[in-house]
Amino acid sequence: HVASGSVEVLGKKADIKCPRDAINSSVGMITEDRRGTGIFGCLSIDDNTAIASYNHYTKLGKINKSKVDEVVKDSISKLSIKTPSGKTLIRSLSGGNQQKVILSREISEEAGLIVASQPTRGLDIGATQFVHETLLRQRDAGRCVLLISADLDEILGVSDRVAVMYEGRIIGILNRDE
Repeated sequence: HVASGSVEVLGKKADIKCPRDAINSSVGMITEDRRGTGIFGCLSIDDNTAIASYNHYTKLGKINKSKVDEVVKDSISKLSIKTPSGKTLIRSLSGGNQQKVILSREISEEAGLIVASQPTRGLDIGATQFVHETLLRQRDAGRCVLLISADLDEILGVSDRVAVMYEGRIIGILNRDE
């Protein structure tokens, strides 16, 4: 079967073929494969945090590193990321702290839609709770959160509405209390 359709984000059609298209369409993505596709393991926390929005920190082709450092320090503080500094390689962090860096990158004021695919896979209970609370805060701030999960407790704890899929088709849409 070939899927077809269109996606609108914030009332505008989004034609997403690559990560830059998603960023330009106000879409943030928390991937299910944190180590494989969510982080750049050979780069620092600074680079992993700012990579999706370097255009905000660049003037005449030069990156304002002090602005990036300021944003990353703020993220480290707000998200309680356990690290010596933003210069630390992300691959040296625990899975939960790597996920916090991904959250800080993908959850921004510009994101109208946050796609969170299996966002707590492989995390301990504390990190899982933190991710859930962060997603709920984003929802409360008016952002749309599309959670993709096979964990029923996670779905019921975070979702307002649930679309049930079977063999690639939506077979029902229910409100949480249903």
